Amino acid sequence: MDIKVLERNSLSENHNQNIISVSSEYVAIAEGRTIVARCLDVTKRELELTGHTHPVTQLHFSAPNILLSSSSDSLLSWNLGEVRTALNAGKKPLPVYVGVGLGPATFIATVKNTIILAVKCDIMILDTAEGTTRFLEGHTADVVYCHMISTTRILSLSSDNSLKVWCLKEKRALTQFQLLSSAPFTSVYFDTDTLYLGSADGMLHVYEPNSGTRLKRINIENYLPALDRAMSPDCDDNVIYAQPQSKFLTVNDSYSPDEASVVNNSVLAIFKVVNKAGHDTTESISTFGTEAPALDMNIENVLIVVLTSGIVQLNSLSLQFLTSISFLHNAPSLPLAYSVHCFLQSPFPVLVYTDLFSTELSVLELRKLSDNKDIDVSMVQKCILTATTPLLNLSQWKSPVETIPVVKGTEKRKSKAKSSGYTTKPRQQMFKPVTSTKTKKTEVKKAPKKDPYVYPKTECRPQYEKSKLSVSDRLSPVHALAYSRESDMLAVGLADYSGVVLRLPSGSKSVPLVGHKGPLTCVRWSTLSQHVISTAADRSCKVWDASSGSLITDIKYRDGNTKNCEKIEFKKDTIGGHFYYIDKFILLAHTNELLLFKHHVEKPKNSKRVSGKYQNISVSPLSHNITCVSCCNSFYSTLVVCGLSDKSLSIYDYNKEEEALRIADTHSRAPHHVATVDGSKYVPHSPETHNLILSCSVMDDVKLWDVRSGQCIKSFSKQNRVATVPSISTCVRYLSIPGEDHAVYMFDIRGSGAVSKIQTDNILTTVFSPKYPQLAVGSTGGVVSFYNDR
Repeated sequence: MDIKVLERNSLSENHNQNIISVSSEYVAIAEGRTIVARCLDVTKRELELTGHTHPVTQLHFSAPNILLSSSSDSLLSWNLGEVRTALNAGKKPLPVYVGVGLGPATFIATVKNTIILAVKCDIMILDTAEGTTRFLEGHTADVVYCHMISTTRILSLSSDNSLKVWCLKEKRALTQFQLLSSAPFTSVYFDTDTLYLGSADGMLHVYEPNSGTRLKRINIENYLPALDRAMSPDCDDNVIYAQPQSKFLTVNDSYSPDEASVVNNSVLAIFKVVNKAGHDTTESISTFGTEAPALDMNIENVLIVVLTSGIVQLNSLSLQFLTSISFLHNAPSLPLAYSVHCFLQSPFPVLVYTDLFSTELSVLELRKLSDNKDIDVSMVQKCILTATTPLLNLSQWKSPVETIPVVKGTEKRKSKAKSSGYTTKPRQQMFKPVTSTKTKKTEVKKAPKKDPYVYPKTECRPQYEKSKLSVSDRLSPVHALAYSRESDMLAVGLADYSGVVLRLPSGSKSVPLVGHKGPLTCVRWSTLSQHVISTAADRSCKVWDASSGSLITDIKYRDGNTKNCEKIEFKKDTIGGHFYYIDKFILLAHTNELLLFKHHVEKPKNSKRVSGKYQNISVSPLSHNITCVSCCNSFYSTLVVCGLSDKSLSIYDYNKEEEALRIADTHSRAPHHVATVDGSKYVPHSPETHNLILSCSVMDDVKLWDVRSGQCIKSFSKQNRVATVPSISTCVRYLSIPGEDHAVYMFDIRGSGAVSKIQTDNILTTVFSPKYPQLAVGSTGGVVSFYNDR
């Protein structure tokens, strides 16, 4: 993130009494009773507005060219477009009188045809369409902020840190509580049931106004570049520098609250850059004294916090740190700014501020919102494969010629003697013509019937228990679950060294998978649901036939240190066996190596047993040990997501055979589970949906990441401290997280908190059906429970 100075204008000497408001086109400055509107386009002349008989106390832009000005005598509305036309014609511009004798306003806000005016402790609501006025009384201190949540609810904040939520329909205050802070609040922003407050001690407080609970409290100044107190070797010993050197943080750099940070920072402004695609409601930017409408911009959701010593960017959904910039060694400086206003101007946000010891008004443009914009990473394959990629190693296996073994001495020999004709049935009638000739009818192959089922588009949250199936007679815990493509079979991995394939919905005709010597850790299906791959704690990986349960392939490790590269047992546990690249390969992790096997399954003509072949074609070492692996198999993707022991996520690209992206410090501990959005033929998805990945760690939240930017877009607090397996629904709307209190918490990915709670047994893993709105839950008692949406 860098800064570009757009404009610097001089102010009057008594600039401490100036009132400033900004929009996407104008900057309005009130100096006593006179208002000067300066256009950001320097080619246009400034506008001088006179009409008040008392000093102006508040300015507000209700639209980019509509200005509201308030004084103790009147509330006026100026159309700056008509004002410019009148001044060019040599006429005096006339305002529109909205109200007279309303008093000196401390805050003005507008929503459509409604004007909210705060005068000391009272709040007036002016409806310009109906011409009515309402009063809200109850605050004991000056009101500093108001926001209309809906057509009937208003949020107000006073200088004594009291917050009230008013209901206009019931004519009373629904909620009122005291905000706790050791320092006064200096900035505020409201967005979809969440209130962001910045205080003078550099803290960001996140509240939920409806319940009055504080969600988070973040020390923003810890995100600023730390100060390096050591002198630079190039510095002159005879020169004393007032500003120390700063260490800048990038996106991938970590920070520590214990490190030295910039002190005496005050949060001057909070505003949000919103991606407007698919949104109907109008978002707004709110600080003390200004509320400008946001422009449509095709950029990500970023919460920008302006402090006296720098600017910090946070992810607005997860409140994770993105980037920061310090003003210590840059041209702009806000250590003594007394008035800061923010607005959006496509394609970048703009910051307007004034300084105590300067007679200038500075207009800055915040450029480059993210450092990862140049990284072209996508789960969906969008480029041609290179000549050196192992994914092109798709040569056909040579099928052996099947011959039947012949036992010596039992060979059949052809006789050379001709038949005498007496062994055949004699003819009963001579010279009888054949009149009944039957012609063979050619059978017309019928096209297979298409499944008419369509995944529902309405709300389909699994919450009602449908059935329970006991999969283990010895009450063995369920470690892994996997649905087949058509959701007619369910593969279950148990802790008693076995697995089972259930026929749904009755669970009858189950097929056991017996052969491992340790608890199963992972089970996966092939694309056509014919084979199952499983890994266990006995350092093994096996491929099974789903119809018979017979072993097809037992994958071994190809050790290059031994003679002739013999296939031996794995040295340590195998991690995450996956069918990859639409069943062309098998992906496996071992220590810090990512192994890629070419795999082929064939059924001999004269045998019922299915056999398989495999060959290790690629070994990709990573910097740390791999703890979990995930990939997409329903479409061609060259990316593989790996969780590493250094608490990071690695995105490996098999097309370039290198690491495409590294996300550092994703969790407080090494992630034990990652998941990708593989998709389903019953739910149409945008290709960009597959760029979401899910990660989970012990003693930490469940996080949702975007592969394109490498940023955490959402964080979900789980109710447990053990290693459980969450899952994402097929419609990519819900997230199920097993809890330690024998319950499954269902989260709406687009919302904030849990939307439902399913009380059941002690749970270890969950999985969503790819065809139906159904959730399968595996418990420690060897029982699989199924929950539907109705």
